[in-house]
Amino acid sequence: MKTPPGKTITMTFVSHQMRDKKLRWAMNLTFPEGIGEDGFLAIQVEDGEGVPVKSATLEFAGKAIKIKDGCAKLAYSEFIKGKHEKALWLKRRGMEPIPGALTFA
Repeated sequence: MKTPPGKTITMTFVSHQMRDKKLRWAMNLTFPEGIGEDGFLAIQVEDGEGVPVKSATLEFAGKAIKIKDGCAKLAYSEFIKGKHEKALWLKRRGMEPIPGALTFA
């Protein structure tokens, strides 16, 4: 399975709504054009104020993914393996873990 040539696909996930915007988060998962199972997906995470999350662990696709300065990557093959895993959490030191879900704009 490959993404179509000439098309970049981005999926956006957001946290459950929290009163404090700093607790909220949004994640973009980008599938570059033509990527196949041997490629990597870019992950970008920012808080509810639009600031990149400095350090966190993202529980996504059955993996614990380290976020540094708002960025991480995930092997496409790992995404395929874990695509049916429902758990989606962002865990930041000193903050409660916040769940999230795929959103459609």
